[in-house]
Amino acid sequence: MLGTHLLVAATVLASGAQAPVVRGPVTEMTFAVSPDAVTKGSRITLAGEAGAGDSGNAGPVDLYFRKSEDDAYARIGRIAASATGRFSTTLTATTSGDYQAVYRGNKKRGEASGSDYLAVYTTRTVKRLIYTWKATNMQCAPVCRAHSPELTLGQGPVHLSFQRDCGQTRSGGSLGFTPDPWNKHEPGDPGWRDFPDGAGPAEFDLAPTKPAGHFYVTWSSVAREPGQPTRCQLSYTATQTATEIAYV
Repeated sequence: MLGTHLLVAATVLASGAQAPVVRGPVTEMTFAVSPDAVTKGSRITLAGEAGAGDSGNAGPVDLYFRKSEDDAYARIGRIAASATGRFSTTLTATTSGDYQAVYRGNKKRGEASGSDYLAVYTTRTVKRLIYTWKATNMQCAPVCRAHSPELTLGQGPVHLSFQRDCGQTRSGGSLGFTPDPWNKHEPGDPGWRDFPDGAGPAEFDLAPTKPAGHFYVTWSSVAREPGQPTRCQLSYTATQTATEIAYV
């Protein structure tokens, strides 16, 4: 029996065959930060799954953060993966950057890591100038017209401050925003305001149905008495409230 064993061993060595290497299951990992973009001070969730199979994956997970690729990762905490490999924690978002989770494994599982980027931003409400126009001594008898260049509006209503003064003459007209090259509008159009006999508010909002177009003003003035001046002073300013985003 001894000679037989020696013969087998010699045959294996002579052929150059290697004994098979026994390897454990490959450690896999998923990791994500959610949501992926939040306002500063919001709560975020860091979660993932590591290991191999449905059990036997319990082990520590170290969490790291860096502001940019030029920075080194700094350790910010440690949590535990369960037997199924799942891990999760919540944090307060303060700045944009990369989060990394490193699964340290156990006696049966190797290490694994994953990273994900989080965008953090602040917001503020600002008043944005859209367009302003002014004309003095306009001869609006029987009618004068003016329009803005092509403009693109943001979301939400447009606030108008409209001033008109035609002295003691009888006047009236309309002011609105439209993509229609003929500047047509129906009564009650939310993008228009009519001023019969010149009456109406000096401050008002318009809600154009299309974001691209131009402002258009039509005004007419008729002298109450022959020879009376019919020149008008007209001006308007259009602004819009917008949300400004700054990433931190």
